Amino acid sequence: MQLLRKTQTRRQVERLIKNGVGIRETSWPVDESAADGDLVDSIVFWLRHAMSEMRRPYGIDHVAVALACRDGDGRVLCSNSLGVVRPSMFYGDAGAGRIAAFLDDAMGMPAAKREIVGAVLSLGDIAYELDTPRAA
Repeated sequence: MQLLRKTQTRRQVERLIKNGVGIRETSWPVDESAADGDLVDSIVFWLRHAMSEMRRPYGIDHVAVALACRDGDGRVLCSNSLGVVRPSMFYGDAGAGRIAAFLDDAMGMPAAKREIVGAVLSLGDIAYELDTPRAA
């Protein structure tokens, strides 16, 4: 019976994610003349804002964060998952440092035009939806 519940929960989580529950996305055009620090600050600001809108049932505040760099044709040049982390990571140097390291890699990719894409998944939003009672 335990295995059946795990399978059902996994399917529910997959369905919620496919439906966009807990997912926030955005992108930043890369201006070659802008300082890398400006882009890092913009990404951190967006992450903080996105995380401030997330639900935190039972104290679940973890997020999965991913970044990608696309060229002008939309092809992914490089990507990186920052893993499942707590929001506090982006209120100190650790989060900004990991974003800066990704941007160093992204700027080394050959492309005339670049765009950085960010996505964050709130595990709290997923947990909230899983706990919602079903209508009869």
